[in-house]
Amino acid sequence: MADLSMATVMSLSGRVGLVTGGGTGIGFIIAKAFAANGAKVYIAGRRLDVLEKAAASVTGVPGSIVPLRMDVTDEEHVKAGVKHIEGTDGKLDVLVNNAGFASPVRDPDFVAKRSVATDPFELETIQNWTDIFALNTIAPFFVVRAFQSLLVKGAHSRPQGTSSIINIGSALAKLNTTPHMMGYGATKAALEKLTLVLGTSFAQRGVPIRVNVLSPGAFANELTSAEFIETIKTKPPPGFVAPVPARRLGTDAEMAMAAIYLAVSDYTNGAISDLDGGLSLVNP
Repeated sequence: MADLSMATVMSLSGRVGLVTGGGTGIGFIIAKAFAANGAKVYIAGRRLDVLEKAAASVTGVPGSIVPLRMDVTDEEHVKAGVKHIEGTDGKLDVLVNNAGFASPVRDPDFVAKRSVATDPFELETIQNWTDIFALNTIAPFFVVRAFQSLLVKGAHSRPQGTSSIINIGSALAKLNTTPHMMGYGATKAALEKLTLVLGTSFAQRGVPIRVNVLSPGAFANELTSAEFIETIKTKPPPGFVAPVPARRLGTDAEMAMAAIYLAVSDYTNGAISDLDGGLSLVNP
């Protein structure tokens, strides 16, 4: 009889993971979840001090978290990351493309300006769109290309196994009522398409790498205000027409369960998994 204990079937013991943008927010939640279930997890980002602080905060778990300075928009940084993991571990089992941002980094006041603008199109610039697509959509492709050989080695390290790529999307990829977030939503919609193209290519060529999207709605992070948390219980979020049916934010445990499932399920491939409390279900 098959062992259906979740401690067994959801175990990541012996696996090596990489989470880009892993020092904060959803990326750090996923990294902690992987480490709590036995994996060695590299958290990558541009700010080494943030990564080191995050890694040091995780103790008493069967796995481990290792900071890795790597700017995913810099091909030389990515190549150095591949070389480091290859030399240290010789394989990669799970790649989480999480690094991304929703607002222009060149204009820290953009969100405030946008909230009072009468025309949501007016503030957008070609440079803003170039920056956000470079990080949210273009970089994941080149990170996958760079790490695919290590992912194949990870798959071959387990009998009949596959390695997993999890691209972090967004509920905004499906919604049309948020013109104030149109650039971000467009990058995530493109990431969903990229996921399906990559997954199809690997499957048709017999490459043992699965590619899925985890598409979250509202989760707590360091930028979530108490006011927003309270408002979401009774009202639609800004730009939406209906409240979140769950009437709350998602939890760390719910994010962890979804990510671990996509990491371990060799039978799940090409899925776009919504984790948004029903937000996209009731909003056009």
